[in-house]
Amino acid sequence: MSAIQAERLTKRYGSVAAVSDVTFEVSAGEVAGFLGPNGAGKTTTLRMLAGLVRPTSGHCRVLGRSVPGPGLREVGTMIEEPTFYPYLTGRANLRHAALLHGDVPARRIDEALAFVRMENAADKKVRAYSQGMRQRLALARAILWKPKVLLLDEPTNGLDPAGIAEVREALATVADEGAAVLVSSHILAEVEKLADRVLAIDKGVLRFDGSLDRLVSRMDEATVTYVVHAADVNTVLAAAQELGLTARAGDGGAALVDVPRAEAGDLLHRLALQGVKVTSATPLTDSLESAYLRLVNPAEKPS
Repeated sequence: MSAIQAERLTKRYGSVAAVSDVTFEVSAGEVAGFLGPNGAGKTTTLRMLAGLVRPTSGHCRVLGRSVPGPGLREVGTMIEEPTFYPYLTGRANLRHAALLHGDVPARRIDEALAFVRMENAADKKVRAYSQGMRQRLALARAILWKPKVLLLDEPTNGLDPAGIAEVREALATVADEGAAVLVSSHILAEVEKLADRVLAIDKGVLRFDGSLDRLVSRMDEATVTYVVHAADVNTVLAAAQELGLTARAGDGGAALVDVPRAEAGDLLHRLALQGVKVTSATPLTDSLESAYLRLVNPAEKPS
């Protein structure tokens, strides 16, 4: 079942299209990563899905119901910088959110606090919270009424590595319980660990919708990047230029050389003919980050 549906969503501010003709679906029990640099259109899309702004054209549904509408009662959101009453405790802020929503059992406050591991800070005033603690409290508020859809905008901002891992585990648990999770981020390594499916957006246009493996393989079809070590890295860079290949200095005195896949097997021979004494040459395992960079900017080579 499609829990989240966006159909040709477009949002314009004057002549500027923040989001343009975006269509996708997220199923119940699925965690989808929403990737894009700052300003790509992620937050605007999430705000339209949450009923916070109306699209200029197109429409969206949650749980089969049009947005805005009663289906939003089944949605938990964490969009942009979380705001709370700073003079209230974390527990009191959640109690207030529960009252506004209605039909939230009192026990859910303690359950949500425990879920994000905030029990020990629950009775401190929010004004004393760090950014990471506010992020955890915002996630607790988002899951408070056990929503069937979660819309999360950069939920790991301000968290240390241990906290990021805990959020990742928490979201996996929520999805296992049947909720659809759409989580935006510009930290590609985290999405790579969290989601099996990627929605990549740039300049308001959805550039890709599919699995991580398909994104990486799709963007790696044309070239292979080799990490080349030689007695003198400058000889590798000069030889690559002579051969019409793209190369740049990498870490540890290596050169990174991009080779058309069809010519990859001849690289060592061609470098040797140029007088380069290669000590090792290994293909670089591609990553979500390098694939994404080539997707949104084909002319840009990741370093």
